[in-house]
Amino acid sequence: MPSSAPGRAAEPPANPVLWLIPAVYFLFVAGEFATITSIALTLTERGASALRVGVLVSALWLGILAASLRAHAWIARHGHGRVFVGAMVVSLVSMGSMALHQRYDAWLPAAVVLGIGGGLVWVAGESWLAEAAPPARRGLYVGLFETAVGLGLMAGPALVPLALWLQAPPIVLGTGLMLVALGVSLALLRAPRLAMHDTVATGDATTPDPGGDWRAVALPLVMLAALSGLMESGISSLLPSIAMRLDFSMAAAATLGAVIGAGSALLQSPFGLLADRTGMGRAMALAWLLVVASLAALVAGAEHHGLLWGAGFVIGGAGGAVYTLVVIALGHHLRGSGLVKAMGLLVTAYTMGTAGGPAAGGWLFDQAGLRGLAGVLLAVALLGCVLTWRAVPATRASA
Repeated sequence: MPSSAPGRAAEPPANPVLWLIPAVYFLFVAGEFATITSIALTLTERGASALRVGVLVSALWLGILAASLRAHAWIARHGHGRVFVGAMVVSLVSMGSMALHQRYDAWLPAAVVLGIGGGLVWVAGESWLAEAAPPARRGLYVGLFETAVGLGLMAGPALVPLALWLQAPPIVLGTGLMLVALGVSLALLRAPRLAMHDTVATGDATTPDPGGDWRAVALPLVMLAALSGLMESGISSLLPSIAMRLDFSMAAAATLGAVIGAGSALLQSPFGLLADRTGMGRAMALAWLLVVASLAALVAGAEHHGLLWGAGFVIGGAGGAVYTLVVIALGHHLRGSGLVKAMGLLVTAYTMGTAGGPAAGGWLFDQAGLRGLAGVLLAVALLGCVLTWRAVPATRASA
């Protein structure tokens, strides 16, 4: 309550950041996933194994992981805005390389570079927004950011059938979206009144965090972020390729990826508001229980491939909501350098779950089919329920 007056005074100039950062990130994610989905489906069409496709998708997330490990140092040196824009330029260069070299051995390192750019954009944008948002409405704005991610995950794969219908390479549409994102980011960087919210660049990030040691807040939530990454992005990145092996058309398989993004887009803000009203533990528990129910149905009826549509929607939405709730908690309890470091750790954990998902999931599907893969994921979701139960006291203690 004592901080409410300063928060309201700062809120009007913060509006461009609060609305435009999610919009820019939507364009970025849509372009990124249009490209990676197109390449994964192209490899599948050429007869590549699920493991080989999974390794390529994992390479993207390994790049994100590498970036998240050093993001806090780069942001501390250059500020949120410059890192945000510079990382987009790096991503555009990697996408150009993918378009020019239509070979697996060229796509693999380019995917890593694309991941590095994406990881830096992610940490810089998310920590910038979490700190700039007014405390009383942080859940709303963080939910908006994660909704933009979900919309990007939905729009990216949906661009693939659209591009095929237009007889245009999907990577061209993806690159176009990223160019627009870069243009808007440059406008953000040039807006003088936004500098006050870039606390790292202005030196405010060097001040001690009022909540104490940031590790005490972040560490109990790390495993939950990793499991969220495995569910929301790791397995969902592989599902379109799996769908093609189950006799889905390329267009239908790409649309399945869009359905996963739709779940993420539609459920992030409601879960954020639910956490504000009922508490973090109950909201997280509900998210995991929805994932458990959808996977249990898939295990029981694996021969009914249509269940993939519902399971994908829930995994993308409820699975991703766990990460959204973690980000809201960090935004409430940390700021400055502590917030950036905690966000970097959370992104690292999320990415580790995501990076291992496609390769491990592809291997499981090759060995045990859809029912075996769903069974392992069901066990993971049950672990998420247990970890949430154990993490709630630590979360409340940090408040």
